[in-house]
Order: sequence, then structure tokens, then C-alpha cells
Amino acid sequence: MKAEREEDVVEQLISDFDHHHPRFDPDLACLVHRGIRNRSRVAFSRAYGGVWVLSHYRDVEAALRDHETFSSASGVFFPRAAGTPPFAPLEYDPPRQTAFRTLMKPPFTPARARQLEPELRRLVADLVEPIVARGCGDLVAELAVPLPLAVVSLAVGFTDAAQRRIRDLTSNTWARMPSDESAEGFWPQFAELFQEEIRRAREQPGDDYLSTLVRETIDGRPVTDEELHVMMVGFAVAGHETSMNALSHLLWQLAREPGLQDRLSKRPELMPAAVEETLRLWTPVDHGTRFTTRDVEVGGVVIPRGSRVILLAGAANRDPAEFPDPERFRLDRGLVRHLGFGTGVHFCIGAQLARTEFLVVLRELARHPGYELFGEPRRFYENGRHICFDRLPVRFRAQLGHRR
Repeated sequence: MKAEREEDVVEQLISDFDHHHPRFDPDLACLVHRGIRNRSRVAFSRAYGGVWVLSHYRDVEAALRDHETFSSASGVFFPRAAGTPPFAPLEYDPPRQTAFRTLMKPPFTPARARQLEPELRRLVADLVEPIVARGCGDLVAELAVPLPLAVVSLAVGFTDAAQRRIRDLTSNTWARMPSDESAEGFWPQFAELFQEEIRRAREQPGDDYLSTLVRETIDGRPVTDEELHVMMVGFAVAGHETSMNALSHLLWQLAREPGLQDRLSKRPELMPAAVEETLRLWTPVDHGTRFTTRDVEVGGVVIPRGSRVILLAGAANRDPAEFPDPERFRLDRGLVRHLGFGTGVHFCIGAQLARTEFLVVLRELARHPGYELFGEPRRFYENGRHICFDRLPVRFRAQLGHRR
């Protein structure tokens, strides 16, 4: 069978968006996003029985803020194997979402992020220094994957044994959730892991947050194991996945622009802008979905009650109506209201800790020689929405004359 031409696939996905199309990848997505955004404010796809698609910044941002109309309680991931539990707090609406968020937020407050920063610096140095000493390495396998797992474990209190399993269990979940008839191929493994962590926290409590969480209450009663499971999957998956993907893109951007590395080294006050521009330009989660609770008009189009709506955050973050020169990585944008962490009631609870994590990485790298790509990485989607790297091979410049 003759392979489809790229332009034909792009046109097909603009007309009928399908995030699980076998040719849909992050590079193709840029073309598809632009085409959908340019064609209309509201698109309709026949995929999966019919879905609506929003791609303009003002519409995606407004929908994310209007949780009463655009509900996440029917799940933000689709297709979805039967028996897949909801992920807290994202796949709940207030007041249930508020109750879960209140319990899940303490490990990720700005104060806690500041408290953890010395330990973050040690973790990052321990990961970076061996790569620099060797002169080359894979910044995905050796930094972007292990660091977020270590950080979320440090914040929440997952054991080393759990930390070693979370990434593989997550990959298995994303691979099977869209196509399996039931969740039996992935969820029992996660549930078993979480039950082991709960048992440890109850029988051998420490000063970690999980030891506190297992003794908390909801609505005046003890939190159940099932409720602990949906919170722990939120910690484990969201806690490492988005940070891993965003950090990979930040490191990739630096590898492709050695001049940017030198600029950040000389002007470290620009490092926060580099983090925010990475989250805007390379949005780590391409989209989320919602269900409408009422008929709602967007751009003159009425989306009926009970419709599934895809919110293309990746397209919104490159909307030229909101971001001038949107395809360029720029450090002079000033205050940028990107949607990399979402907005509204579902704004990422780990945003401050993630930002701290990324800045610590940039500061540590600035202590060493610059680096450049040594081979091309492959970017791909997990579960049709999380933009991942298979690797990021780099080599460092000679030690002589390095920046500091």
C-alpha cells in the first residue's frame, strides 16, 4: 500500500482531528494545529463519534476557566479502556475536585518548593556531573527522566522501589489505555504498587507527606484506599510526566542553540524567561478534553450540551493573536500567559516545584562547559497528548575555557 503523503495526512487531520492517528507526531502537530486555527474558531471532527475542537488562545483559555460549562468529570483522556479510574484532581469537578486538590497541594506549595531547593541542587548536581565528566551522554535517560521521578518522590514520599517502577507503569498505561477493552492490562499493576506504598505509610510512618495523607479525612470521614489510589496516580503520573517532557524540551532547545546557553550563563536573570518560553512553545501536554454541561456558543457556533470538546493548548500557545512571532523562541516576551500548566481550577498544583526544578537545572548546567546535539532525537506522543523524547544525545565542549 502506498504511504500517504504528509500534506494529505495534514489535511485529513485538519478536517477530522484524531490525536491517535498513526502519523500524528509533534512535528506534524504544528502544521495541523496551525491549519485548524486558521480555518475557523470552532472545528468539528467525526473521529470517535464526533468531537469539537478549540484552538484559539482566547477560546481555550476561556473554556479552561469555565469548569461549570466545560466539565472534566467525564475524563480528559479518550479513548479510555473500561475500568480506568479517574486521575485526581484533574478528572473531577468542584466540590469533589476541591476536596482532592486541598489534600494533594501541601507537598507542592511555594514554601515547600523553597524548602526542597537545597536537596534539588544536590540531586541535579549528582546527575549532571558524571555526564559532564564523561564528556557526553543522554540527557533524557540520565537527567530528564530520573530527576522528576526523584523530585516527586522527595515531595510526596514514594519509596525507592516505587520510584523505579513508576515510569514503566506509566508508559504501559498510555500504550494500552486508548486501545484495550478493559484496564486489566495496566491498572492492577499501579493499584498493587500504590497499595504497597499505603501499607508502608500506615505501618511504618515517617515524616513524608504520604504518611500524613493516609491519615487524612474527606467530609469528616477517613480517606479510603480507592481515594488514595486516584490521588497517588495523580502524584505519580502527572508529577513526573509533564516535568520530564518540559525539561527534555528545555534541554533540547539549549542543545540546538549554543548561543542561548552562553546568554543564560552571562545573564542568569533570563533563566525564568527561558523556562516560560519552553512551556509556551513546546507545550508538554498537547491537549485536554472536556464535556459540555449546557449548550454553549463559541465564535458564533453552538456546541451542544453533552459534547466532547478537545482544547488544543499546543495550538493556543502559538496563536499569533496572543503571542507575536509565535514560532520563535524569545526571551523578551515579558509576562506571558501561556497555558503550559493550564489555568483555572485545574491549574497544575506542581507548577512552582517544576519551575524551581528547571531553574536549578539551568544554574547547574551554567557551571559547566556548553553542550551540543550528538545525534537526532525522536519526539513522539504518549497517549496522543504527552510529547516525549526517546533520547537526547549530547557532547560537552572541551573543559578548557569553559564558562565558569
